[in-house]
Amino acid sequence: MIQVVGFKNSGKTSLVCNMIQWAAESGISVSSCKHHGHGGKPDVVEGTDSTLHQRAGAAISGVEGGGMLQLAISKSDWQLDDILSIYSYMKTDLVIVEGYKREGYPKIVLLRNQSDQRILQEIENVVAVIAPFPIEEQKVTIAYFSNDGMKEFEKWYLSWLQASLKKKERGF
Repeated sequence: MIQVVGFKNSGKTSLVCNMIQWAAESGISVSSCKHHGHGGKPDVVEGTDSTLHQRAGAAISGVEGGGMLQLAISKSDWQLDDILSIYSYMKTDLVIVEGYKREGYPKIVLLRNQSDQRILQEIENVVAVIAPFPIEEQKVTIAYFSNDGMKEFEKWYLSWLQASLKKKERGF
């Protein structure tokens, strides 16, 4: 489990897509979850049977075809742990969560500018930071990468991932 956090337009989605691709290319099965932090409900495809089921009152509606299952689950107060319990049934090697910065899982933080650094004092369990400027604080415990250092970040990430999977296998 790893989170990617940062303020709006910091590049989270692009990074998560890369992280999914790098892990998948390494033979690691990946799940992802994005927090829709823009307010309101995520977009739905209007007029589909599963949407009609939801509107009729179904708490869970799903549609399957060609090996893909899409679920829509309505619940008034979703917590990340609730979502992860559903994901646990899929038994993937890795879950990448985009957002939910207040949760306690290991985090990669994306910074857009100097003023974004305040997030580092507001959250816990930061394992890496990607920023367009050099950062010196906490270099002993946190890996730092420049926006131009994606090759270095990819290498670090895959190494971190392999070490995490080995810990999981040993029961840590």
